[in-house]
Amino acid sequence: DMDDEFGDSGASGLGDDHEDGAHRNDRVLTTFDPPLAVEHLIYEVQRHAYESWRATEFEMWTKAEADRFPFFVSKENWIHEADDVITVSIVITWTSAEAWHSIDPDWLDRQEAAFAEIVGADNYRLVYAAHDAGRHWHKVSEYRRP
Repeated sequence: DMDDEFGDSGASGLGDDHEDGAHRNDRVLTTFDPPLAVEHLIYEVQRHAYESWRATEFEMWTKAEADRFPFFVSKENWIHEADDVITVSIVITWTSAEAWHSIDPDWLDRQEAAFAEIVGADNYRLVYAAHDAGRHWHKVSEYRRP
């Protein structure tokens, strides 16, 4: 049954159903004009170091960038767990590529050095950076709950 395979067999479990059991789609389409610049990074993190990596990454990168740069819009972290390694896909949105690329490289280098000191440079590695691979993505819309 296709509904069961894709999890659409009735209630979503996310509180968007009417009392009579009927589904209500309350999602909203948001468009971005101009489009947001997207930074996509993929890290491999040793499983034993993941919790330290995650907490330190939040403090030293997510919060530090959000506090320091008004052109930081949002960030999502997605994980894939394997035996000894957790792969983390990070998607950051910025108001523009120009603003994002205006970040002082010396600040980035200092942050990375301090991060590696805390987490342990052997416990993680950057395996992909879309912009370094010549891929420049832009977020033009999203469809989600308000």
